[in-house]
Amino acid sequence: MCKVASYILNFQLASLKSGNNGSMRSIAIKDVASALGFHSSTISRTISNKYIQLDRKVLALNSLLSNGFKKSDGQVVSKSYILEKLSSIIKNEDKPKPLTDDAIQDMLSKEGILIERRTVAKYRNALRILPKHLRKKV
Repeated sequence: MCKVASYILNFQLASLKSGNNGSMRSIAIKDVASALGFHSSTISRTISNKYIQLDRKVLALNSLLSNGFKKSDGQVVSKSYILEKLSSIIKNEDKPKPLTDDAIQDMLSKEGILIERRTVAKYRNALRILPKHLRKKV
């Protein structure tokens, strides 16, 4: 377990120091498994229900893993980066005319982040952000 936790922490060291989860690097269970020479299921069981205390906060080990998405330029961005971007877009939208999931998808695609509309909706729900018709403020 120490080997797995140490590898994940070293991999995410820069984002942990900055305190910005949006800057987390993309790493999946299979990446950790191949780097350490274990099976993916072993890594999954190892980090399941395990927590680590960093400074004054406690994090689940699996929260330090983040699947990535390829941008149109080939750069990989983490799911947490996309969640942060989505949250920022919705926070800065025009309140009387909120953006649809399609419009948000278009905005992200202009930045090179190619995800489906239903993925935008899924992430919006995960962030506990209401759909367009319920966000409208008159």
